[in-house]
Amino acid sequence: MRKKSISIIVCMLFITAVLIPVSGNLTIEVPDEEYHQSTTAQGWIILPEPTPVNMILEESICRRLSFHTGYPATPVTDEDLSTVLWAAYGVTPNGGRTVYSPNGTYSTTIYVIRSDATYVYVTSNHSLFLWKTGNYLSLGQNTGAPIKIGLVWNMSIAGDEKAGMAEIGMIAQNIYFDANALDLATLTTGMNVNDLYQLGLPSNEKPEIIMHLGHPPTPYSFTYNPLPQSNLPEIVNNTLTFAEAVNTRQIATEWNNTVLTLLEQSQVLWASYVASYLYDNINNKRHRTVPSAIAIYPFKIYMANETGVYFYTPTTHSLSLLVPGDKRELIQDAVDPGNISVASAPLIIIPFWDKNVGGQSMITWWYYESGAIVHNILLEATALNMAGNVLSVITDQDGLRTALGLSAQTNLVCLHVALVGHTDGGTPNNPPTDPILTGPSTGQRGIPYDYSVVATDPDGDDLSYFADWDDGTNSGWVGPYTSGTMMTLNHT
Repeated sequence: MRKKSISIIVCMLFITAVLIPVSGNLTIEVPDEEYHQSTTAQGWIILPEPTPVNMILEESICRRLSFHTGYPATPVTDEDLSTVLWAAYGVTPNGGRTVYSPNGTYSTTIYVIRSDATYVYVTSNHSLFLWKTGNYLSLGQNTGAPIKIGLVWNMSIAGDEKAGMAEIGMIAQNIYFDANALDLATLTTGMNVNDLYQLGLPSNEKPEIIMHLGHPPTPYSFTYNPLPQSNLPEIVNNTLTFAEAVNTRQIATEWNNTVLTLLEQSQVLWASYVASYLYDNINNKRHRTVPSAIAIYPFKIYMANETGVYFYTPTTHSLSLLVPGDKRELIQDAVDPGNISVASAPLIIIPFWDKNVGGQSMITWWYYESGAIVHNILLEATALNMAGNVLSVITDQDGLRTALGLSAQTNLVCLHVALVGHTDGGTPNNPPTDPILTGPSTGQRGIPYDYSVVATDPDGDDLSYFADWDDGTNSGWVGPYTSGTMMTLNHT
């Protein structure tokens, strides 16, 4: 049985409660006046329903690019902003999220900076809540974009900044995909990101990335230009749009023994780290499927299946055999698999960060890029009617390198392992329901109060709870409890 975690932030002024479950939907009441500038109904902007975007997933991946300057002043409509924010971090029809957290934590706060004010994106009712009035578009790099999106790590929910940055890498990919499909422009920047502290961020939040959102200075212009012929099949478009892939993403812990076709392997590898099959006529280049930091791509991609270990060359979209034989058991021994059957996964993709190419000083960015890589793999697997999963705890880097025939290359560090295959219905990892909180909404200083919390899990998994009291203290992780068991949190 799996164990899942739910985080609860309780903001205290007259003990007003805010619930933020790690897995599943977000239930939130209007926070207190000390925590935000406004507690009135006018502080909320209910966003329109997201617009259906009909661009095929592979085309969205191919068109992913950054605009660094020259954004016109043309405003972004609320409909387009709604669609982009839902893609970034919204709730899917099955109660999940548009990105998958391998750690079971959702630790990103999204600040939306517009000319009138800055807002927090609230997923539960797909809305913006007023955070700070005034024009703060000057924060970060100056591109002229009419909207900036601050991606901020909440360290009270996920204590590991690297895991938080991997999640932000997934969020940013979704913003790229939907922005481009809507004929909008975007950009990921880490420059002057600490400017976001001027928004009065809570002490438990750290700014990581600023994304820019607006219209492109010139219209998009692409020409189909397939990748050079290699020992892998040519990339083809499937039938799912990006939104359909997000909404039907399959997360599995075990697979059947169906061997992946060479085309299936080709498609998933391509999505991870390769160049587009569309040529950008404006910038005169092919773009990669994930963003770079200062034009650096320091990852090397390896693949393992029942026949051996292979090195994948993105520039030629080709595979070369490194070590014959099934090494999946050895790979499983080098990671923390939890309840995931690594050794039976028909396809294992292992991105290694090369320390000789990307420096240690940028380690959080490399987690961002690794998160983007595995996110693409999960989406493309879904488009192929397959399931996937991601491991983020590598317990034995030396053992993993040895299993892949890379024991001498100590410059290679694995940040994530992606698993892909077919299932017989699989064992989906569904999020718990919204937790139900009961307890007093007003009270006095110095008096202890009890709050009862209960959530249920559709998979019958055990649940743990974490309460951040928003006064510098927290409950720590409490549990695990059997699904549906009411537990009590106490705070003075």
